[in-house]
Amino acid sequence: MGGKFNCMGISNSRKSAVKNKYLEITEEVNALDFLEKAYFFISQNKIKTINWKWISIALHGALYGFAICMLKGTNYERVINESNNRLISFDEAIKRCQRPKYVKMTTISKELVLNHKQRESIRILKDLLRNNFIHYIPSNWSIEIHGCPNVAIDILSIIKFLALKSGNYLSLSDAQKKKVEFYTDNGILILKNNKLYKESVSE
Repeated sequence: MGGKFNCMGISNSRKSAVKNKYLEITEEVNALDFLEKAYFFISQNKIKTINWKWISIALHGALYGFAICMLKGTNYERVINESNNRLISFDEAIKRCQRPKYVKMTTISKELVLNHKQRESIRILKDLLRNNFIHYIPSNWSIEIHGCPNVAIDILSIIKFLALKSGNYLSLSDAQKKKVEFYTDNGILILKNNKLYKESVSE
């Protein structure tokens, strides 16, 4: 599935001296971009409190994106909801990643296995953080953020599995795979050196 769109509302058939320039994106590029943005905010020398908003949004996008990539294989229709012809939801994607019948495409395919802590981190990321940031209800909202590094560490570990260890076909070049490994591994190291993380594990 794909297509070309024009953000300026001008017909592509209109003659112009300006050469059309397109943003070209695939599901893998989209997921990797979210991961890169998450790493960017994680890697700041001192993570500003407001940056946890952007880390949460970007990690959610990366997790959802790589879950879709893992489930898609070589046929995008695997991740389309037959009832409405739309992409399956975040919750459905994570659920399917854990079920062999949706995952087994090669002889080395592995389903996602989550422990209780990882499940809770996904719930916090989606329901408490990302959804409230994206669908912000006018209010004076205050959230204790010592747990954010732990959540981010769990999510980065899951992303690494989906992108690099599931055994399914993802259209990632060797350079892109190295980026995934760099962003996840170094992101985790940075988060474990974060003051919030150190204070949370010392309690």
